[in-house]
Amino acid sequence: QSELSNLQNRLSTLREESAQYQEAAQNELNSLHTLIGQNDERLSTLQEESVQYQKDAQSELSNLQNRLSTLREESAQYQEAAQNELNSLHTLIGQNDERLSTLQEESVQYQKDAQSELSNL
Repeated sequence: QSELSNLQNRLSTLREESAQYQEAAQNELNSLHTLIGQNDERLSTLQEESVQYQKDAQSELSNLQNRLSTLREESAQYQEAAQNELNSLHTLIGQNDERLSTLQEESVQYQKDAQSELSNL
């Protein structure tokens, strides 16, 4: 009888411990499910942010490429205008050199004429 009572007590203790372990395991499983759910939500958010970031980056890249194209066109126009201005300045310098040469020749001739006129007096 005593042996049976001991076995019954031991069985009762084992049942209690088993129930406690099952409850702890269920609690741990519930916590893991909660964490998995939170991680799934975070992953979804990160994926959405990544897609938006890629869209924004692509848009910015497109804008920069367009701006670069515009700047290249403007630069070519400025270079052409500067070259035209430089050509015009070279032409004016050439004309001024010719005019200066003519004036120097006229001045020399004037001095000769003046000197001759003075000699005649």
